[in-house]
Amino acid sequence: MIRRFALVLLIIAIALLLASCGKKTPTLNLLVWEGYADPSFVRGFEEQYHCKVSASYMGSSDELVAKLRGGSAGNYDVISPSSDVATMIASAGLAAPLDLSKISSYARLSPQLTSLPLVRMNSQVYGVPFMWGPNPLIYDAMAFRHAPESWNVLWDAKYRGKISVWDDLSTVYMAAQLLGYDKPDRGQLYKPK
Repeated sequence: MIRRFALVLLIIAIALLLASCGKKTPTLNLLVWEGYADPSFVRGFEEQYHCKVSASYMGSSDELVAKLRGGSAGNYDVISPSSDVATMIASAGLAAPLDLSKISSYARLSPQLTSLPLVRMNSQVYGVPFMWGPNPLIYDAMAFRHAPESWNVLWDAKYRGKISVWDDLSTVYMAAQLLGYDKPDRGQLYKPK
C-alpha cells in the first residue's frame, strides 16, 4: 500500500514537473540597434505583457541584412532596419507583412511616416516607420571657414581626396538620394550590366 502510494506521488510529481516545464514565458526576439532595447523601458514592457525580451544587436545595415540572409530571419519577431534597406528586406522576403489590425496605435502615427513607400509592397505593409534619424556631417573647423550647410559639399572639387565617409550601405543610399537616384526603376536594380 505504501509502495503504491509512493508510486502515485512520484507519477503526480513527474506530471507536475512536466506541466510546469511546458509553461515557459513567451519570448519576444529583437534584432535592433544598440540602445533600442534599453533595460529601463524593456523591464516595464516585460512586466505588463508577461514576456521576456531578448535583444540581439547590429552595428550597421549591412550587418542586419547579412544576419537575415544568413538564415536567421525566422529567429526574430521584430527587426529595426534603417530606410536604406527596409524596401530590400521586404522585397527579398526577409520580413513578413504586418497585420495592422493588431497594432492599435498605428493610426495615431504621423501620416508623413506611414505614407512612405519604404515598407509597402503589393498593398501590404512590412514595417512601421515611427521617427526620423540624423545623418551627421562632421567636419574640420580648420578646413572650412563656415560650417557646411548640405551634404553636397562632398562633391566640391576643392575637397577631392580629403573626404572620408562611413563604409556602410546607408552612406551609399544617402549619396544616391542627393544625386537624384532615390526613385530607381526597381526592375533594373541588381541586374548585371
